[in-house]
Amino acid sequence: MKKALLLSLALLTLWLPAAQAVVGMDAFVVDTDTADSGNNFVPIPAAYEVYTTIKNLGEAGFMNHPEDLFVAPDDTLYIADGENNRVLQMTREGQVIREITEGGGAKLKKPRGVFVHPDGSVWIADTGNLRIVTLNGDLTDRKVYVKPESSLLGSNFTFDVQKIFVANTGYIYALKGANLIALDEANNFRGYLGADKVGFSLSRFLIRLFGSKSQIERTVKQEPASYSNFFIGADNMIYGILSNKKTAQIRKLNSVGTNTYPEETYGFTLPDRTLGAVNKVLDPTFADITVEDNGIITVVDRGTGLIYQYDQDGNLLCCFGGLGDAGGLFQIPISIDADSEGYLYVLDYQNNEITVFKPTHFIQLVHQAVTLHGEGRYDEALGYWQQALEIDSNYALAHRGVAKILGKQEEWGSALRSYELANDKEGYSEAFAEYRHEYFRHHFLLVVALVVAAVFCFVKLLSLAKKKADQWADDVQMGRGLK
Repeated sequence: MKKALLLSLALLTLWLPAAQAVVGMDAFVVDTDTADSGNNFVPIPAAYEVYTTIKNLGEAGFMNHPEDLFVAPDDTLYIADGENNRVLQMTREGQVIREITEGGGAKLKKPRGVFVHPDGSVWIADTGNLRIVTLNGDLTDRKVYVKPESSLLGSNFTFDVQKIFVANTGYIYALKGANLIALDEANNFRGYLGADKVGFSLSRFLIRLFGSKSQIERTVKQEPASYSNFFIGADNMIYGILSNKKTAQIRKLNSVGTNTYPEETYGFTLPDRTLGAVNKVLDPTFADITVEDNGIITVVDRGTGLIYQYDQDGNLLCCFGGLGDAGGLFQIPISIDADSEGYLYVLDYQNNEITVFKPTHFIQLVHQAVTLHGEGRYDEALGYWQQALEIDSNYALAHRGVAKILGKQEEWGSALRSYELANDKEGYSEAFAEYRHEYFRHHFLLVVALVVAAVFCFVKLLSLAKKKADQWADDVQMGRGLK
């Protein structure tokens, strides 16, 4: 296993300088990776394949710098086609159903976000007109939201929201600049949500405490990490992504704005291959996030074009995509969403196209296993993990999943083997502690007998040693007396 891993890493080292991420010889089967314990690429079977690419829309022409994509409850696509001042509704194959160009008594102007409510109403972030337009299912006017009256917003606040979601509570959440804001149905401002904590800086504190007025004015105000996008999942939790942060970029906010997602580092840091970028790296800059009904989280990285998929515990399931012109690669991926069948849709701002990815049998097995495990249906999850291992016997996450289930079944010996295959040192240590406890519990009399025997032997050895020492001392004294 170690030799295979070293060989894979060696091949990857040779492969990475050629591109940041690659599509295989068949341009419609996307190469896929996951990460090992050192956060390095490890190849795995393809998780998704390119189903189709949507670019030419027939009589509707071409998109022009679209900025948002949303999959409606009926699995049709809605696209905020900003520079064309319209919102498009289309099928998975790219057939345009409706073209929305106006609402609320005015033409749309550079719309940057769209949301479709389960009741069929369409919500549009009409950014250029500084408003949110809502339409009924038949596209008749419903309501228009403008800048709410609130002393908390200030006179310089502009209502140029970029993305919107409506929660089951009726609250309207919108991305405004780097902040998440909340409105109610009556257009009242309900506050900011999920602001990141600002770290303590000793130098900034001392300047503010002892510095002159000019020094204090020159001190740069430390701003919290900003949101680049968000999504409300089926669990009514708000999933957000932070753009200017190297750790805890993915957040899962509850109703009071507290993050409940593991605060780890997400995404890969890659060498910058652009011309003139010497010894520079690209940190993850997530552009959008989507969450499927089963809790699977998918994010797209604008800087590297990579798509990452995580479970609810922050484990990386797969990583694919990249920058390029071939199928499955992007120029500037800006939005991502998924439908009820697990198809992924990625909107490319630069190429003015949508790439549709179809899940493979392998990743479907992984999703089933993760979902069942999260629901506590461990016996069923075990079967799916084992099927995934039949396809890829080196898939560490499957070994870890099997180990956790075996641990819940108190089969600690088998769990140790699975943790070893997963290279999970922490899990192995915990399983070994349980295995040791279980062994002592089941073999208590034997252990006590062995301990008593060991103590008895030790005492006997001490007694024998003492006798030998006394005899030696007597012999020495007798020898001296004879002299």
